[in-house]
Amino acid sequence: MLKYCKLNGDYMSIIELENVTYKYNKKNIALDNVSLRIEKGQFVCILGHNGSGKSTLAKIIVGLLEAQSGKTIIDGTVLNEETIDKVRLKLGIIFQNPDNQFVGVTVKDDIAFGLENRLIECEEMLRRIDKYSEMVNMKEFLDKNPENLSGGQKQRVAIAGVLACEPEIIIFDEATSMLDPKGVKEVNEAIRKLKGNRTIIYITHNLNEALDSDRVIVMNKGKIVLDGTCEEVFSQKEILKESSLDILDHMKLIEMIEKEGLNRGKEIENILWQSTYLK
Repeated sequence: MLKYCKLNGDYMSIIELENVTYKYNKKNIALDNVSLRIEKGQFVCILGHNGSGKSTLAKIIVGLLEAQSGKTIIDGTVLNEETIDKVRLKLGIIFQNPDNQFVGVTVKDDIAFGLENRLIECEEMLRRIDKYSEMVNMKEFLDKNPENLSGGQKQRVAIAGVLACEPEIIIFDEATSMLDPKGVKEVNEAIRKLKGNRTIIYITHNLNEALDSDRVIVMNKGKIVLDGTCEEVFSQKEILKESSLDILDHMKLIEMIEKEGLNRGKEIENILWQSTYLK
């Protein structure tokens, strides 16, 4: 397994999992003795096929599931029954189906829902609604009924609702998997604006959606099998395939070059790698 290395300065861990195990039954081990440390401000993408354990990991972090063994620490606080309410104030999660996340009659009502539960004063509530609806380009829709929005618009409203609560950690659990290409683009553009401002955990099976991340973790059969930068992880083509992940198109082209032994193959390979990571 690749070991993640800090690139700049000293990080402070905001999420730590120590030997966490979770079993749905004797035969279905979702997390198998997983240890993980995520640093404050990182944009971490967790890749894995269905059943790899990535969504179970997210639910353990936010306290929707309780680890059967091991320890979960959020910003220095051990997650347990006594601390869960305090810890959840630091966390926000966006799920894959936006229709399951709406409770308000209007977009404004929906963004306000979490703020009302936290007893935020009216003036501050309105400030946050304006700020975060504008951040995700949904301010002009505040008086609209969420039922009339597209899938991408609904997810952007869900993101605004989470942002308005100002959590330190935001988890996107397959947040684009039910969207059309236009919706995926809209949501990912909104997420990019958060980079560097929040600790982001982005859970997906799509390697293309990992390209903006600082760090990529690959899960398979309840274990972490790769952990490093995009370049480090994506160079491990065989492990990615063993994890039932579809490699990027340019990686397939590199394989073709290697297989066919085309002239100037190495030069073409280097150009493809460089062009993939140009920001």
